Amino acid sequence: MWKMSIKKLVLSGLMAALVLVGTMLIQVPTPMKGYIHIGDSMVYLSGILLGPIGGSLAAAVGSMLADLFLGYGVYAPATFVIKGLDALIVGFIYHKMLNEQGSLARKLVTFTVSVVFGGAIMVGGYLVYETMLYGFAAAVPNVLANVTQAVGGGILAAPLLLSLDKIKVFQNLYDHN
Repeated sequence: MWKMSIKKLVLSGLMAALVLVGTMLIQVPTPMKGYIHIGDSMVYLSGILLGPIGGSLAAAVGSMLADLFLGYGVYAPATFVIKGLDALIVGFIYHKMLNEQGSLARKLVTFTVSVVFGGAIMVGGYLVYETMLYGFAAAVPNVLANVTQAVGGGILAAPLLLSLDKIKVFQNLYDHN
């Protein structure tokens, strides 16, 4: 059973806000009426720092709200599901592959593997959604933009994760029950 302490609930709200701000801070328009942003770095950190369930909810809510606030309401329902799954997969893989005593190299490899799978969920999810909206031929050009966003999010999140891990900011937040 999944349990959430008051501390974890507050940090989940904080991570949702960081996803929202990271997504809204910088937007680079893409061919399919979407945008590239740095919010994926916070999506990945949400899944890892809060665990798959809490991180998934924080990422889904923060990302969906950013779409609504920025006028991309047509993407909001898909974003809720896609970013939620993204954080869920990243958090699940990271915690299954790594114990807390992992070396720096192991943490980076584990992080990279989890981001590759989470990023693939994001890229594939938006390809399917945009294909439903605009057709496959029109949706394909956004694949490169989404891959860029996934890779960029991973590059930005890695040093943040290592720094937070080093100072044990989120120690014992993820419970395995």
